[in-house]
Amino acid sequence: MDERIDLKKFLRIIRKRIVTIILTVLCVSLLTVGLSLFLLKPTYEATENILIGKLTKDEGNYSDTQELSMLLASTIDFIKSPIVLNSVQKELNINDDELEEKIVVQNNRNSQIVNVVVRDHDLENTKKLAHTIAKTTVNKMYEMFNVRDIKLLSNTDGDPSIKIVGSLSLNVAIGVVVGIFLGVGLAMFREYWDDSIKDVKEIEAIVGLPVLGEINIKTKKRKSMNRSKRNKRQEAILNEIKEGQISV
Repeated sequence: MDERIDLKKFLRIIRKRIVTIILTVLCVSLLTVGLSLFLLKPTYEATENILIGKLTKDEGNYSDTQELSMLLASTIDFIKSPIVLNSVQKELNINDDELEEKIVVQNNRNSQIVNVVVRDHDLENTKKLAHTIAKTTVNKMYEMFNVRDIKLLSNTDGDPSIKIVGSLSLNVAIGVVVGIFLGVGLAMFREYWDDSIKDVKEIEAIVGLPVLGEINIKTKKRKSMNRSKRNKRQEAILNEIKEGQISV
């Protein structure tokens, strides 16, 4: 029963403070749109694929599973190693301390394909980084470990697949959700600090007794003010008559 009463009270507060919630949602949404259009740079995601081992059967049997698993795990670790990253920076003539954080290595279970995913704010740099990292990994595996069962998979044009991470509509949707939560919180905060009584039911809830009548003080006050003005006007006319300032 108490939970039901609290829910009713909560809904009553929401209904009373609906203007505050709507204004908060609008402000946060407009702020999100402004940040997305003018301040936040788009993030691009480029993916390059590396094939580990052979996908074809060799004399009726696939290659050794344990050996393939070790090669797969070694390649995944080798992609983000200093040997590969330093070679990539030297080849592209860049000095990026956050290069390792831009790289994500993915591999689905029971798959021989390793995905090298690079995220950056520049489209061309993202493409170059993904392709160069994958190519350098394959070449270093050839040179240093004499690994031949590894191959770089690229599109026909040689560019890795690329897409934009996030969108304006997604940012606006997130802004609306955040605005709703902020609006409800602001409404509850205003209600908590508002000690004024605006309804008869609030008096009954505080006192615990039914209200028998209601007096509109504003109306009486207005009537008393009109009456005082009328009395002053009549006194002014009587004073003028007494002083002989009004002639017939």
